[in-house]
Amino acid sequence: MRYVFKKVRYKFLVFIIDSLGYVIFFFPRFFKKNTPLSPKKILVVRVDHIGDFVCTLPVFENLKLNFPQSKISVLINSSSVSLAKLSPHIDEIISVNPFWMQRGNKRLSFREIFKVIRELREQNFDLGFDMRGDFFSIALMFLGRVRYRVGYAVTGGGFLLGKNVLYTKNINTVERNFNLLRNIGVPIKKSSIELKFSDEDKNIVMCMLQDLSLKEQKSVILHPFAGTKAKQWSVSKFQELIDQLRKANFNIFVIGTKTDTEHYDGVCDVRGRFALSQLAFFIKHVGFFIGLDSGPANIAAVLDVPTIVICSGTNIPERWIFIGKNVKLVYRDTDCKPCELKICPKNKHYCMEDIGVGEVMGEVDRLIGGYVDK
Repeated sequence: MRYVFKKVRYKFLVFIIDSLGYVIFFFPRFFKKNTPLSPKKILVVRVDHIGDFVCTLPVFENLKLNFPQSKISVLINSSSVSLAKLSPHIDEIISVNPFWMQRGNKRLSFREIFKVIRELREQNFDLGFDMRGDFFSIALMFLGRVRYRVGYAVTGGGFLLGKNVLYTKNINTVERNFNLLRNIGVPIKKSSIELKFSDEDKNIVMCMLQDLSLKEQKSVILHPFAGTKAKQWSVSKFQELIDQLRKANFNIFVIGTKTDTEHYDGVCDVRGRFALSQLAFFIKHVGFFIGLDSGPANIAAVLDVPTIVICSGTNIPERWIFIGKNVKLVYRDTDCKPCELKICPKNKHYCMEDIGVGEVMGEVDRLIGGYVDK
């Protein structure tokens, strides 16, 4: 068994749980069902964060291409719902606020979990995929009576799966998602995605832009915020980047949430103005994005707009960011990478502090050359 935990005590605890599980479930597993060849109802579970869900979007079209008569449902974090509505290949959205995925104070709600389990049972799913490799998600599929369950048991729960797929760490997350399909004989026919924006979302964005009465010049969306301190670039460097972009005659939009409180001069601040689906159209319409390793960066990348992502040494960015021909990653290969920490323990945050504004502006020139003054 291969587990992704770093701490030995966690690996040992999950090993004990899995060992007992394989003993208890030995008899029913002996008579386990084969992979359904023509599933009527398929469930995809991706209850973690927005960026992770974005990298799962290509899965739905491939499921629909291979099973055109099947109903494709998704169980996702409620924060991703408005984005999921843009996919024409998702037939049903089931949302949850999983306590094990919450950042900060975790709120345990048994009522919500029981409601999801009851809803899954009522659906009678023939086939289910857990894309993350998460014990709790696997347990939800089991308790929800999904008949044949496929996933990565890297945090335990392999005894609850019909197909426990070998987790390949050194590949991009999109390919890792595809591997779950390939391992039960579902071919990958398309790697791009299709999103359908509503007229309402388009109108909200376009009306906002008209109200701003900006000059007719090139624009860029800037997202200078990240989910953890270890992924953060300094406010002063972002302000310097803004100053350089203004000299290059860019309109600069800063996006984020209302809880992102840092102040920047010389920008159009649209934080908290859009729902996620509207933000996606806004990024597509503006057509250029610069930001940190986060959900909006993955949205920009998957929409195939020119995208520059400033990455820390928390992880290997090529593995976790949607990689396209218009995506440029800016990062440092430090000795401590990947640390997988939320806060850098060193006196100097080398992986981020060593990235200069000039380097980012160089990528701007290479990606959309001709707009940066030499």
